[in-house]
Amino acid sequence: MINTLNEDKESNFLIICDHASNRIPDEYKNLGLGEEILTTHIAYDLGVKEVATYLSKYLQCPLVMSNFSRLLIDANRGIDDPTLIMKISDGKIIRGNEDISFLKNCSEKKHRVANYYNIYHKKISEIINRLLNKNIIPAIISIHSFTPLFGGNKRSTELGILWDSDNRLPDIFFNYFNKNYKDIIIGNNKPYTGRMKNDTLYRHATKQGLANILIEIRQDLIMNSNKQKEFSKLISQPLLENKSNVHLFKKKFYKSLAK
Repeated sequence: MINTLNEDKESNFLIICDHASNRIPDEYKNLGLGEEILTTHIAYDLGVKEVATYLSKYLQCPLVMSNFSRLLIDANRGIDDPTLIMKISDGKIIRGNEDISFLKNCSEKKHRVANYYNIYHKKISEIINRLLNKNIIPAIISIHSFTPLFGGNKRSTELGILWDSDNRLPDIFFNYFNKNYKDIIIGNNKPYTGRMKNDTLYRHATKQGLANILIEIRQDLIMNSNKQKEFSKLISQPLLENKSNVHLFKKKFYKSLAK
C-alpha cells in the first residue's frame, strides 16, 4: 500500500507524500463514487506523485508515497482525528464510509488502519531509523498540492511553506525565494497551517527533533510533466544549495505550536 523510490539511499533528506494516490481497492467499489470524483482533489493531491518522484531523483534521497486514496483513510491525520475517514468531503457524501464508527472497536476502521495507514507510517519509521542508526539525521520534506480556487475565490499563493516551530528548513526556503524568485508568491503557513497535532510531520519529525517542512504547490502550476519537472527542480535548488548546512543539523526539539 506504499510506493518507494531510492529507499536504500543514504541521504540527509527524506521525502514523504501522504496524498499521492487516488487508488481505492476493488473490494470498496470506489466507495460509491464515480470516476469524475476520484480524479479530483477530493481523492488525492493532483500532481504531487510526479513532483515528489522528480525531487527524489534530483536530491538522490528516499521517497515514501501512499498508494491509497485519502478517502479510504487519510495518512496525514492522527489515529483519533475525526477526519481520518471522511463521510463528507467538499460537499460530496462518501457512501462507502457512512457506516464507519470512530469507536475503538470498529472493525472496518481497525482494518483500514492496519492494512493501509500503519503500513505507510511503518515504512517512514523504518527509513528514519535506518538513517539514524548510521548517524545520518534526515530532514523531512512533505509534498502536497492545493486547489487554485477556494469558495469560488482564486488563491494567490503559489507555493506554501508550512511549518510548526522548527524554522530550520522554512528559513532556507524563505531566504532563497526572497533572494532569487521574488515573483513567486510564497505563503508562510498558507493556504493551510503546518501546526497540526499528530499529522505525519508531527509524528515522525517534530516529536523526534528532526528538521521538517511541508510544501504546498498550487495545482494549476503542476498539471503537466514539464511543469512538474520545473517545480520539482525549483524546490530542489534551495535544498541542494544548503546541503552542507542540512548535513550539520542535529536533533533539536522545538516546542510545538500544534493544536
